[in-house]
Amino acid sequence: MRILLIALAVFCTVHFVRMDLTEGTIPLAAFFEDESSCIEETPNHSIAIRVVEGDTIESLFALYPDSTQNFLERLEQFYSMNPHLERQQFVAGEQIKLPIGEQIESVCEEGEKR
Repeated sequence: MRILLIALAVFCTVHFVRMDLTEGTIPLAAFFEDESSCIEETPNHSIAIRVVEGDTIESLFALYPDSTQNFLERLEQFYSMNPHLERQQFVAGEQIKLPIGEQIESVCEEGEKR
């Protein structure tokens, strides 16, 4: 009876190791590499400003102009930096981030070939 249980345990162990080596996580991690890796760089081109009474998004964009983006791109970036202001007016004295400068750049490098 012991021999039968030991043989069953060895068979199960060998079977699971074989399955893991052929179809499991080991070949995915060890033998497959990405051809290229793209890294999205998000430079922090923003300034922190304190809102005063009567400020609007349009007035802030006019005070701090940006020639690299149109209004809609800049508005989208503004709401991604300040999601709490999406459906809310400015409160006097509140500090917000205002986008200025360049947009997101992506850097792609080719993987090493062996």
